[in-house]
Amino acid sequence: MNLKDRATKVAVLRVLRDEVEDEYQATRREVLDGLRAARAELGLKSIRVTLPDGVPVATITLIDPQPTVVVADEAAFTAWVAETHPGEVETLVQVRSGWQREFIARLARFAPVADPRTGEVIPGLAVASASEPRSFSLRPAPGGAERIARAWHTGEIDLRRLLVLGGGEP
Repeated sequence: MNLKDRATKVAVLRVLRDEVEDEYQATRREVLDGLRAARAELGLKSIRVTLPDGVPVATITLIDPQPTVVVADEAAFTAWVAETHPGEVETLVQVRSGWQREFIARLARFAPVADPRTGEVIPGLAVASASEPRSFSLRPAPGGAERIARAWHTGEIDLRRLLVLGGGEP
């Protein structure tokens, strides 16, 4: 292959890569929306991905965000920390951010938020509800990537039907 051929190849591959990335992102959003709907309607969290012959090649699973403890009332929380952990309060009368992150990370994620040592409810803290899943994981089954590649090379997967570039119809 000469330089001109390689230059043509790199130009074509670049366009294909960009088109495939756009299609991947759009389809990923559609799958996420579909998984959210299936979760709401059927309680499903995962879907098995199979080739046309039924061979499993991957599993796609919603990633559930965890509820988080947040500072809902900065003044109340700061007053509590000043009283119970005075060495963790800065002269500005605010909780040291590093200590606050570590402390909050150790707290149970249900209301009311309580000190794990004493059981005392901590003023100024609340539990924020978990958001809707914003992503999913795709875990190839053992040998799944190789099976997909083989199915592509043998024509079992028709990329012209699976991937319509440029928004055209198959």
